[in-house]
Amino acid sequence: MYKKKIIVSSSDSKYFHLLKELYLSLKKNGLLDEFDFGVLDTGVREDDLSYLRDNKVIIQKAIWNVDVPKYKILGRDHLKTQVARAFLPEYFPNYDVYIWLDADMWLNDLKTFKLYEEGAMQNCIAITPQSDRSYFNNANVEWFLNFPLRVKTINFKNIGKSVSKKLAKKYAFYSTLNAGAYAISSNPDIWNCFQKNIKKAAKKGRIFGTDQVALALTIYEDKIPTQFLPAYCNWMCDFHLPIFDQKTEKFLEPYLPNHPLALIHLAGLDEIRENNNVKVDIKTKNGNIIKKSLRFNV
Repeated sequence: MYKKKIIVSSSDSKYFHLLKELYLSLKKNGLLDEFDFGVLDTGVREDDLSYLRDNKVIIQKAIWNVDVPKYKILGRDHLKTQVARAFLPEYFPNYDVYIWLDADMWLNDLKTFKLYEEGAMQNCIAITPQSDRSYFNNANVEWFLNFPLRVKTINFKNIGKSVSKKLAKKYAFYSTLNAGAYAISSNPDIWNCFQKNIKKAAKKGRIFGTDQVALALTIYEDKIPTQFLPAYCNWMCDFHLPIFDQKTEKFLEPYLPNHPLALIHLAGLDEIRENNNVKVDIKTKNGNIIKKSLRFNV
């Protein structure tokens, strides 16, 4: 039966173990009964591609959808998805809803995750800003004699290098948009705007982060309608560890009301991403401390 919704991720051979865990978390929660799952291949081994094919995953070889100077690439094919994710309807045509998920995240709570689809169906980009009461340090400023000498935010740095200092200053203290997860309907106006800004961002700055710059310009500068989802929809564990409910076996946000987290995002946690034996001290909902992995089903 044809499905009208698709979740897309990407991987090379290095991160296939994480992609597989993402896939298994979607399957465990029953989401693949209503969504197709697509993968942009940036160098997956043949035996791993066979695993995906056997599980009816749709595989497309990622390409450079925009012109990028060769000196920026240097053989790093995995960077293709920094721009390719703005062209999902070309890789996977004829879907009503597209949800992008980075491979280093997994589905923890289905009900919360469905907010992405709900936002997309309102003809908006559904995305989670990297802002929360638990994320204590969102910006740094260097001071000299009580005067601000240098602003250090992701928006200021990336937009300044990629597009212009003027726009960097304008959006320096706007919330960084987490490009690891977002949902968009098939509306061509949204995708065309996203692609326009991908092309603009890829011209000058480094390729890593191009997607984040393009989404910021699309949403903040071009004012594409957006549903800004709460941090518990895409939880950055590197910013603040979640807590764990042993009764429901789900991770929760660390402060009241301890809402279930939709996605556990492992960006920045290289040791955990590379080794599923790594366990950290996690506080339980009833206040105990346990040793637990942040990886799916470990």
